[in-house]
Amino acid sequence: MSSSNSLFKTKLSAHFVDAYIAEGEIVTLEGWLTYYDEKDKSWKPLDGEVSVYLNGVKIGSTNAKLGQFSFNFPSPSIGKHRIDLKFKAEGYEASYKSLSFEVTERERKRSLMRFAKIVFVLILLLCLSFSSIIFFLRA
Repeated sequence: MSSSNSLFKTKLSAHFVDAYIAEGEIVTLEGWLTYYDEKDKSWKPLDGEVSVYLNGVKIGSTNAKLGQFSFNFPSPSIGKHRIDLKFKAEGYEASYKSLSFEVTERERKRSLMRFAKIVFVLILLLCLSFSSIIFFLRA
């Protein structure tokens, strides 16, 4: 425990599983809850309840087990939004994490995904072409 206030320091980290969210999708948020062990001088996993707020309104909570947690919720309306995560428990300092995200139209996401697939295939073909050229030049 910290000598200054006898509370363990805590930290919340989180990210969206899909960074590009479309209307009508289920949004998945994953994260970690940790505390700082002064004795070992390291961050360690912490079990506890994490509250989830969408645009300032509580939409639920999830339990971190071995420090890891996951939370699903339906995507809100098209536009910019904010998720806030809060942890508060006796013996620990409160933690807070905020993430901004934007919900877009389904067709826009489909177009982006098609473009990404085309770019991936082109890069793969380019790599195969260079590998073939190098192979035949060495032969």
